[in-house]
Amino acid sequence: MTSVDRAPVLWLGSAVACSGLGLAAHTVREFGIPGVFASETGLAPFTFVQIAIFVLWWHWRSARPTLGLVLAATGLVQLIGGAILSVLPLPFLPFAPAQTVDHYLSHVILGITQIPLVVIPLRFRRLEELVDRSKGRELTQG
Repeated sequence: MTSVDRAPVLWLGSAVACSGLGLAAHTVREFGIPGVFASETGLAPFTFVQIAIFVLWWHWRSARPTLGLVLAATGLVQLIGGAILSVLPLPFLPFAPAQTVDHYLSHVILGITQIPLVVIPLRFRRLEELVDRSKGRELTQG
């Protein structure tokens, strides 16, 4: 694997790690260490799914555009659902979230750590489109 091939793997792997660490930080701040292992917090299943999708993305080059979008979607779900909506006292939620500065801080941490996972796969997709377009122009011009 060349450094050119390795860079996207490192960037996206770091984004997945950042996402998982943000979810872990939120979970530990809100539920303590036992929350890490509690299925109702979603930490273990969500992180497992993201890692599995990343491994598939890494090894299945032809599916990278689609799997990258799936990873971006998982970050978006955590950003909108986990960091924003679940902190608000909405009537459809099955719980009443605490309205404290500490709770808001946990959700700010969660939200910020999802941004790389939303942005990086979309940037890769755009870059791949530009490369494909430039290769198409070279073929027609040459």
